[in-house]
This record gives sequence, structure tokens and C-alpha cells, in this order.
Amino acid sequence: MPERALQRVPPPPSIRVALVDDDPHFRLVIHSLFAASGRHQVVATAGSAEEAMEWPGDAAPNVVLLDIGLPGRTGVALAADLRQKYPDALVVMVTGTHEDGVVLDAIRAGAIGYVLKTGEAAPILEAVDDALAGGAPMSPSIARKVLALMQRQSALPPHDPAKPLSALTPREIAILELVSQGSSDKEIGARLGVTRSTVKNCLLGIYGKWRVKSRTEAAVKFVREGRSGE
Repeated sequence: MPERALQRVPPPPSIRVALVDDDPHFRLVIHSLFAASGRHQVVATAGSAEEAMEWPGDAAPNVVLLDIGLPGRTGVALAADLRQKYPDALVVMVTGTHEDGVVLDAIRAGAIGYVLKTGEAAPILEAVDDALAGGAPMSPSIARKVLALMQRQSALPPHDPAKPLSALTPREIAILELVSQGSSDKEIGARLGVTRSTVKNCLLGIYGKWRVKSRTEAAVKFVREGRSGE
């Protein structure tokens, strides 16, 4: 009998990443970073909003890393346009600025995350993976700023741990308490003695129960629920 040919298992699809940044050195570093990961593919790059809008429709990025401080048209305006052109793409801001108004404008334009340029590669990779896992990646300092701004604008009172949050488990409440303080998944895992995957899975469960799309939405709702007991 002839030997049965070995069935090849196709490799998992690459995560398609696009990058808009006016710093050519940064674009090169990020391109090399994702090329070396083995799981990501850079499908498009641009140095300005105008160049990014010339990307073909079939570029179809899963995640767009977008700098706010672009020459000419701003990254905030581009975020809204890219969300229309690629409705399935997730936009994560990667920038060196964290001015209050700019941060909130970017989130309102459809960005789901906001990561500061720190010179380290790991946070960029983690931000892409967090976004695709259903999270809203933010540097801890940015998360604290966003929550404080949203709480002030909504006149939200501080969290009262005595109020019941009946839809959530004790672990989910503990995780949200730390999220509302701006803690990252890694920090939450270390504080609670659980893995980062456990934290991510709990957050996804919270999103489903509360019908929210990001950790920021969940944290703001948590602040409301803690006081109102709804």
C-alpha cells in the first residue's frame, strides 16, 4: 500500500498591522519588531494622514498603530477616517504626548487604545495583542488620566465598595477595582496572584455582562455602579 501523504497543517494567519508615524526611524523599528515576532505582518506604512488615506482597500489591517502628532492633518482626524475605510480595524494611538484634550478626542474618534512611546518594544506588541483579545490597551498613566477626565466630565462620584455589583463575581470586582486605578493586566495579575490570561478572560466576561467594549467603559461603569448599586 502506498504511504499516505503527510497532511500539512496550514500556519495560523498573521496579524495584519498598519503604521502611521512621521518618524521614519520609528517606522523602521516597528516594522523590524513585527517582522521578527513571527506572528505579525506589516501590511502598510505611512508618514502622514494623506499617505495613509492612499492605502488600498484590500490592505485590510487588523490593527492600525497611529501617531497623533502628524504633519498637516492630525492623527485624531485620521483615526475617524480609517475607521470608516477599514471598519474591522482597531486603532491604537502610539505617541509621545498625553495632553488631556487630545487623549479624549482620540478615543471619541474611535481609537480603542493609547500607548506612550517609551523606547521599549514590548508594550507595542502587547498593545496589538491586547486590542485583538478584546481589550483597550492603555499605558497606566494614560488610563488614570482618561478615567479622571471622564469622571469629572460626567460628575461621577468615587467608587463605594459597599455597594453591590450583582452581575459580577468577586474576582471580576477586584479586577475592575484595579482597572479603575489605571493598573495594567500585568500589574493586576501580580496583585491578585493570577495569570494575565485570567485577567484578560475576566475582562472579556465583564464586557459581555455589561455590554461594553473596552476597559475604560467598564471602569467608568464600575465607578457609577459602585455608588448607585444598580
